[in-house]
Amino acid sequence: LGDAVRAYGVKLALENLGCKSELIAYSDDLDGLRKIPEGLDVKEENIGRRVSAIDDPLCDEHDSYGEHMSSLLLDGLNKLGIEYEHKTASQTYKDGLLTEQIHKILVNSKKIGDKIEELTGQQKFQTVLPYFPVCECDKLYTTESFEYIEDEKKVRYRCKDAEIGSNIIKGCGHEGEADITKGLGKLAWKVEFAARWQAFDIRFEAYGKDIMDSVKVNDWVSDEILGFPHPHHVKYEMFLDKGGKKISKSLGNVVTSQKWLTYGTPESILLLLYKRITGARELGFEDIPALMDEYNELENIYFGKTKVDNEAKLVKSKGLYEYVNLLRPPDHPSTHVSYRLLVELCKIFKD
Repeated sequence: LGDAVRAYGVKLALENLGCKSELIAYSDDLDGLRKIPEGLDVKEENIGRRVSAIDDPLCDEHDSYGEHMSSLLLDGLNKLGIEYEHKTASQTYKDGLLTEQIHKILVNSKKIGDKIEELTGQQKFQTVLPYFPVCECDKLYTTESFEYIEDEKKVRYRCKDAEIGSNIIKGCGHEGEADITKGLGKLAWKVEFAARWQAFDIRFEAYGKDIMDSVKVNDWVSDEILGFPHPHHVKYEMFLDKGGKKISKSLGNVVTSQKWLTYGTPESILLLLYKRITGARELGFEDIPALMDEYNELENIYFGKTKVDNEAKLVKSKGLYEYVNLLRPPDHPSTHVSYRLLVELCKIFKD
């Protein structure tokens, strides 16, 4: 959600300057399940399978676990008023939108493998292709591609045991060929961003500090292999929970927009994401009262109820207020009551 909201702010700024722009909300539903998230009833044999091929363990309303997670993203964006075009990896590959890029990348796999080693020290792709076919056993991360048949656009692969984190995923031993035009496979992260950037004409994409090496490689692949100038980037650090741990779906400590909006407003989420992009921050639901009150203070400044002598602070505060309202600020201020006061009153008068 945070990636999409930040990118939407850039879209708004570009449109404010008279440029045409759109936000693509992309779901990586072809990614394989690396480990079972805490609290979910998912069988061990699903590790390594595409999340779009795993039954939804949370409810009966979606065809897959991947679709369920995508629905949470889209629901959050809708509730925040973010306009977007939604694309999924499974449909993108199935429709052949990346076939041209996959072909170019596989033809130049030797050069790319050497560059990956130079930039990151990872030697894996000097001996295998940066493409994961879906094996007949339906696993993704156990396949190892070792030859590209250019004239047939097919990849030869073998399915073998693979180590993912602390897990060893058993391969089935099958050897076969995968047609890159059929959508039953995906590029490795080290090159996939570049393929998407060219296919969708992406000009801006922020990224987290944790994937910085992958972005470096993708920038090079985009520029030198695909001939598409890589997009402008902004690097941000990850949100941490109040214990200082990285917030992650697999750890089960995600602060969802759905839960947040039970207690706070859409504007409080937008303020959290727009007020500062760089630097790691600890985040929890206990931050909601302060953000709610901060928004009210910004509104008072915007409508002149609170005087600010510092011109730079005044301009920054007004600009932030406008973006928190997605450049559609209200005509009049709302009535304000301290949210922190309301919380304290609720503690006293629980009934």
